[in-house]
Amino acid sequence: MTEAGAMSAAEEWASVETSGQTVEEAISTALAELGAGPDEVSIEVLSRPARVLPGERVSGAAEARVKVSKLDEHTAKARTTLAELLERMGIDARIAARRATATPGGPTAPPLLDVSGDDLGLLIGWRGETLRALQTVVNLMMGDNEIGSGRRVILDVERYRARREEQVRELALRLANRVKRTGQRYTLDPMHAYERRTIHLTLADDPGVRTESSGTEPARRVVIHATGPAQPDLPELPDRVGRPPQRSGGFGDGGRGGDRRPSRWQRG
Repeated sequence: MTEAGAMSAAEEWASVETSGQTVEEAISTALAELGAGPDEVSIEVLSRPARVLPGERVSGAAEARVKVSKLDEHTAKARTTLAELLERMGIDARIAARRATATPGGPTAPPLLDVSGDDLGLLIGWRGETLRALQTVVNLMMGDNEIGSGRRVILDVERYRARREEQVRELALRLANRVKRTGQRYTLDPMHAYERRTIHLTLADDPGVRTESSGTEPARRVVIHATGPAQPDLPELPDRVGRPPQRSGGFGDGGRGGDRRPSRWQRG
């Protein structure tokens, strides 16, 4: 398996969980404990205060609770850099920092900047092309764009990357199932590096298949191989909404199998 190594981060984030009668009060308490300002932290609201009638005492269960993490210097600077860049582009958006999903047993996950707001499709672009370009620009401005670097920052807009990765994981499982049933290898369409990595990681623990990347950028693609004989009696996987898979064309290839690539993937 190739390209499945996780990117590391420079350091862990110190964090505290605090409570208060309001979210703002809980955040203020956390900032004081961490000795940090609002621009230096990542805030996760764990629970909001329950509605309390006048004169009633606020119980612990009714209080707001937050988790506040102090960002490392590099992540805080990256968030500020992105905010200034979006402001110069005339785009009003909110930026939250968190860790990307880590590889089990691997190094610490890289920091991820989540951008949210209204009408941000322009920042995503066709199949995420603009988002990847924006990520490259931010990393270049930070002085580091090496894929294996622990200082690299990942960007997401309106959870586009998260949704895309979920689609890729579903595709990987369905194609692995097909490869095991037919015994034939399957070659996917060219993918970006993070999409290929998702395929590799999703199937890493499946003893019935192995994956490899072949070709050169931008035409580099994943090939899924069976590690044993065909298993025609293996049940097909249902799709996400529980409908049984189609007998032909279920993977967008007209049911022809072999090294045909799923045309539905091309539609993004």
